[in-house]
Amino acid sequence: MNKLTATLLLFLFFQLSIAQNETITAMKAQMEEMTKQIAKKNAFTYTIFKEHMVAIELLRKAADAPELRMSDKNKAIVKSLKREGYNKLLKEDYDAIITSAKSYNINWKKVKYVELLYKSKTVFKLGQPGFEGLLVLEDKTQKDILFTLRVDFIMLGTDPYVLEMDDLKKELK
Repeated sequence: MNKLTATLLLFLFFQLSIAQNETITAMKAQMEEMTKQIAKKNAFTYTIFKEHMVAIELLRKAADAPELRMSDKNKAIVKSLKREGYNKLLKEDYDAIITSAKSYNINWKKVKYVELLYKSKTVFKLGQPGFEGLLVLEDKTQKDILFTLRVDFIMLGTDPYVLEMDDLKKELK
């Protein structure tokens, strides 16, 4: 391999690393902001939950974006989803989180963002790249316990959006 090719490959790798770091920073900032909103409201409201989920309109727009190269099958899935159906799916996920939170006796006012763990996926939901995430939270009133919430991000272009948030669990530190 000649020096020019090696230099170009190194430059490309460097650019991709910077782009991924910016994406991770954006994802973490979004989850930290959500956690602050929850603590400030003293509740994980449905409004806060929905605010941080990808809007159905954006999914539909993404389905029509040729640069995202969404398969016909995935386009059909997105386009067949009605607003009421999408809202019902979101509400089911939200209700499951709240039910778990009640059983764990979470004090939302004392919830603190700890970390967002993630695993990059080249091909993820709807055939797009994305990240499997695990939001780690701490309730300062419960010692030696952490809570995890599964948060899946889908990349639509260069921006990460929360596609799914569910499966709240209690973990020992």
